[in-house]
Amino acid sequence: ACQAQGPSSRPTFLRAVEHFTPRKDFDVEHYFIDVALFPAERRIESVCRVRVQPTWEGLEEVALDLVGLQVRSVTDDSGRELVFAHEGDVLSVTLAEPLYEGNSVELVVSYGGTPQTGLWFSGKRADGSGPTQVFTQGQPEHSRGWFPCFDHPSDRATSEVRVTMPQGWISVAAGEKIDSFSRGGTTTEHWSAQDAHPAYLTTLVAGELVQVESNWEGTPLLLLAEPKYEAWLEASFHETDEILSFFSDYTGVRYPYPKYSQAVVDNFPWGGMENLSATTLTPLTLDDERGNRDEQSHRLVAHEAAHQWFGDLLTCEDWSHIWLNEGFATYMTLLYFEHSRGENEFRARVRDHQEEYLMADRGGDRRPTVWNVYKEPEDLFGEHSYQGAASRLHLLRFLLGDDVFRAGVRTYVAENAGKAVVTEDLRRAMEKVSGLELNWFFDQWIRGKGYPEFGVDWSWNAKKRSVVLDVRQLQGSNDGTRSVFRTPVHVEIRDRTGTSLHRIQVTERRQTFELPAQDEPFYVRFDKDGWIPKVMRWSKKPAEWIAISSSDDDVNGRRDAMRALGLLAREARVSNRLAHETYVAEITNRLRRDESPWVRVEAAHALGVAAGMEARERLIQGVHGDEDARVRVACLEALEAWGESPVLEEVAKKAFEEGYSWRTMGAAAGLVCSADPDGAFLWLGERLFEDSPHDQLCAMLLEHLGELSNPIVNDQLVRWARDESVHPQARAVALSELGKRSSQRPRNADVIAEFLDDENFRLRQAAVEALADAKSTFSKRTLQAYYPNALTSRERRSIEAALVGSKF
Repeated sequence: ACQAQGPSSRPTFLRAVEHFTPRKDFDVEHYFIDVALFPAERRIESVCRVRVQPTWEGLEEVALDLVGLQVRSVTDDSGRELVFAHEGDVLSVTLAEPLYEGNSVELVVSYGGTPQTGLWFSGKRADGSGPTQVFTQGQPEHSRGWFPCFDHPSDRATSEVRVTMPQGWISVAAGEKIDSFSRGGTTTEHWSAQDAHPAYLTTLVAGELVQVESNWEGTPLLLLAEPKYEAWLEASFHETDEILSFFSDYTGVRYPYPKYSQAVVDNFPWGGMENLSATTLTPLTLDDERGNRDEQSHRLVAHEAAHQWFGDLLTCEDWSHIWLNEGFATYMTLLYFEHSRGENEFRARVRDHQEEYLMADRGGDRRPTVWNVYKEPEDLFGEHSYQGAASRLHLLRFLLGDDVFRAGVRTYVAENAGKAVVTEDLRRAMEKVSGLELNWFFDQWIRGKGYPEFGVDWSWNAKKRSVVLDVRQLQGSNDGTRSVFRTPVHVEIRDRTGTSLHRIQVTERRQTFELPAQDEPFYVRFDKDGWIPKVMRWSKKPAEWIAISSSDDDVNGRRDAMRALGLLAREARVSNRLAHETYVAEITNRLRRDESPWVRVEAAHALGVAAGMEARERLIQGVHGDEDARVRVACLEALEAWGESPVLEEVAKKAFEEGYSWRTMGAAAGLVCSADPDGAFLWLGERLFEDSPHDQLCAMLLEHLGELSNPIVNDQLVRWARDESVHPQARAVALSELGKRSSQRPRNADVIAEFLDDENFRLRQAAVEALADAKSTFSKRTLQAYYPNALTSRERRSIEAALVGSKF
């Protein structure tokens, strides 16, 4: 894909081009991977049996994907040696005789070497020796790094993995274990997956791990991790059975595989990966009691479990439709939170997903949800396919209604189980159950670009006893975004008689609606409950925001009110003291009494914006009085707006010593730095050595250290970055901070470059991004030289953005 052209020349960058489902001359029926692991040498030796059927008459050659390994021989199931050529990432095998439809042949490929992708050795013992683990990562097209395959999601085959590994190791793979034995210092385990699946979902985890077993309705549940994490497994994964029950019920299809395992492995570069019946996860999801007060693992556990239906049982036919995998997994996770934690939690998380997507879908990053123009498939695994796609499913649910949407999901799953799917399959299922023509919806929201930007005003017509609602669509269309989005909208009107809800249809660039109301409204809410991914430009008076804050039953309405009142309070602080006090009082009321921590967090942020001594005192109370760690963190962060202060220094140090959660301690350290910038260096230095899971506290403290102006800071960051006894999470933060220090860029770039060869994904990525931040001649030359050896698409995109100003 790219070649080094010399130390000072620019490498050849990939170009974004259209991609299509590849032509299939054959269909793979089954893989049997017999792999021996040699961890001390970071090497594998393997024999893979690939059984194929032709898709047209007279098949003479089979081309399989295989990269980075040496092929020793290829034979067929009759034992005949076959001619083969292995060039680049393609293994071409000439069959002994043409193969005709209805027949099959098994190719026996013997190969080995040190994998360059797809299979990774990881883990260390306390004495630094290792590796102690192996894991695979096939998505999107990396299974070719450890076995020959048709490495595209359009092809589905059954599989077996037989792994020979050091004695004392255990393994997990797709399907169920059908054999296990030990001899001669090794252990062999045999796994069989009889449900056809794409090659990228074939998996193997092996190592010096412990396994905890339980059972859900007759299905074995397995948890695997390093022994040091065993005590944290239950807290992280205890909702697995409830999650599987909910998804089984919602989809109408019981969890479809013979077991479900969740394996935590060292140096896993992502949050989790939904391999068939065997999810792989990062250890960062495991935490102690303090960490679980900050965030528990249920979102990640639910997301990967949802993929067992959406991604595994049904798989996108090509990567342009990846939203069918990731959007559904994301939205099903939200639905689980609605089921298990209630409507407020659900709506708040939906809103956050919408806003994450809206921030990402801008400028040159704007694209449709279904999109086949990319450099590498990984480029599609972003907010459009996750949060943006989930937001569109949420809107489709609003359009159809809860019962019809759920029936559509069940029909979609039932009719496409075990198949590759495209967006049209979902449209047909939703049309079937609803009786509606939905091409306009999919054309607008899935195949089309962007989102609406609304300007909304309202006035009260006392004579007609009605609300006159003026709705304008303000989005530009020069980038291909449509000038008019068609959508239903809920409008809520609240007056002295209560609330009324009206469903209107927005179909034009500008429309006026007249809605009945008994009295002059306290407030009018456009898109009540937030179904539409959109940007809003409101024209509301302060009294309306106060009414929304105190009376709206929608958690996001109250969050919006907090943001608006914070800005109003800031503006009034000098010019209108009474108004300032009124706004601060209402925000304080939400901080102290609102049932939702999401609103209390926004209230804390709003008090930080409002400023003033009253706001400061209320935030100090929130630091110690709220049961939700997120609110305490928000209060501590908001207090930084007051700058240097002995009082706030004391508040911060007390909160740190209290140790309510790791993030509250990190936020408290940030407040120490703003309240006492001169003394913060020594204070931080004394606390950097405090132990925490994955050195997460150290990572937060290093980030604050990097913000200080003390001349010794740079040397401290270098030392922490190089300290191999420190968790990579914290070392990566030290590298990032080194990249930001403009006064010492040349020296720091040289230090950062040391980490481009590191085995740890997190450290290597941090080094790439820190060099990109450094923006020195040396850092750019270093990135140019490294580019041909970059191991991930994220690294390549970061380098491209640093060298040419764009990742696309």
